[in-house]
Amino acid sequence: MRAYSNMRKPLTSGALYRLIYCSRNIIARVVPDASTPEGLEREIQAILAVARERNKASNVTGALLFTALGFAQVLEGAREVVEPLFERIGADPRHADVTVLSFTPTGRRSFPDWPMGFCGQPSPAATDPLAHLLADANFGGRRATTGSDVLRMLEHIVQRENEWIAA
Repeated sequence: MRAYSNMRKPLTSGALYRLIYCSRNIIARVVPDASTPEGLEREIQAILAVARERNKASNVTGALLFTALGFAQVLEGAREVVEPLFERIGADPRHADVTVLSFTPTGRRSFPDWPMGFCGQPSPAATDPLAHLLADANFGGRRATTGSDVLRMLEHIVQRENEWIAA
């Protein structure tokens, strides 16, 4: 059962909205090649390539967090674009237990330069210093409790990544 059927409200045409959701990763169950680290990396890169192309064309921005256990994503754009986009994302068989944490109007984009930013770690045995933070914060036996939790975490990671790149 998908937990996003209560999104239907009157549209405010052109208004900027932010949708935040989390879900459980089941890629390896539906994409046989994704059971290897290399195959999973290819699958994640394919997801990102499609998302970036479509989001850029639709003026949608956001960020995707991925660990071996799950996804969390922020989508920002016009409601009439974000809502059907999320309906497609929610129907994707590569994840389960899709839960909308927040779907609200917003005055500004948190990821204005990113058609789809990404932070994550496909392998639970990876050496990325953020891997344990990502898993513990969102998927370590409990889920993020609010959309603002996910948003703050992704904004923090993006800020850190930008600082590391600029250094």
